[in-house]
Amino acid sequence: MSEITTPDYLKDAEQLLSENGFATSDDWYHGTASGLVDTILKDGLKGGGDTETAQREQGTLGTIGNRQFETSEPVFLTQSKELAYFWAARKAHMRNLYFRKEETPVVLKVTAPEKVTPDVGGTAILLEPSNTYIMMLKELYEKKGIAWVDESNPLKLPRETYLNMLGLGYSYNDIPADKISLVSE
Repeated sequence: MSEITTPDYLKDAEQLLSENGFATSDDWYHGTASGLVDTILKDGLKGGGDTETAQREQGTLGTIGNRQFETSEPVFLTQSKELAYFWAARKAHMRNLYFRKEETPVVLKVTAPEKVTPDVGGTAILLEPSNTYIMMLKELYEKKGIAWVDESNPLKLPRETYLNMLGLGYSYNDIPADKISLVSE
């Protein structure tokens, strides 16, 4: 899964990207796998909502003798359909590996979430050599002729850089179903 090809109807990063990073509005996006969509559209987006995958991961940790633990993940969001598709493709790929299903990437639109916070956990992907997401972002910036983030010391980047420049955000609040819709052609 080294290359992700975004469908044309989801390509919006070039229009949203400026010297200040990705433009924001009341619309945010969440990437997921098709096997989770019906539940999300019925019950909303909940932090750590993919319980099937979480149970599988916990079972694997137990099998190899590691400690199992509870996690409390937020709902991850981005300003761009294109960036959300990247994460959707990753989620579908992972679920297909775990469960041998034929799930596809899906992008959901979230209207006016209560609060979107910069995801400084993105430091880990900046530190990872040749991270696919970072390589994709660098290409988008280069295509637009915009200077890339100074990643010489990711630990010293301002928090807002992760949201504005890298498109990495989250909400600790669950998002009700009536604020979520499926993005389609």
